[in-house]
Amino acid sequence: MQVREIMNSPVQSIARDESIHHAAQQMRDLDVGMLPVNENGEIVGTVTDRDITIRATAAGADPDTTPVGDVMSNEIFTCSEEADLDQAARIMEAYQVRRLMVQDSSGDFVGMLALADLARHRETAGLSAEILAGVSQPLH
Repeated sequence: MQVREIMNSPVQSIARDESIHHAAQQMRDLDVGMLPVNENGEIVGTVTDRDITIRATAAGADPDTTPVGDVMSNEIFTCSEEADLDQAARIMEAYQVRRLMVQDSSGDFVGMLALADLARHRETAGLSAEILAGVSQPLH
């Protein structure tokens, strides 16, 4: 099975200069835990609900004035929409991430694949358990 068959698409992004308050509202409304961050129409990073909690809320940052760019992750973990699910799982495990941005053959971002997507598909139940164990290991 290929990533394109179970990925979420299309994916909404948020501007780097938007507030983390707006990002949290957008995550709530979309029922997602991560948003791609764009600047001038180009994806430059990602922001997760955990980024907001750990990097902003715990530090006492004002949610209305703190821009997403201050708490986002600059590193973007990706896979191809044509990759098989095992390949995507290995990327998640190697980098200890629960979500991957999905690119088409031109390099454009076309979707997102989450560990939860793998868990929802009966054929990948064992694979998602294996990934969860891998991404839950402490970093060395």
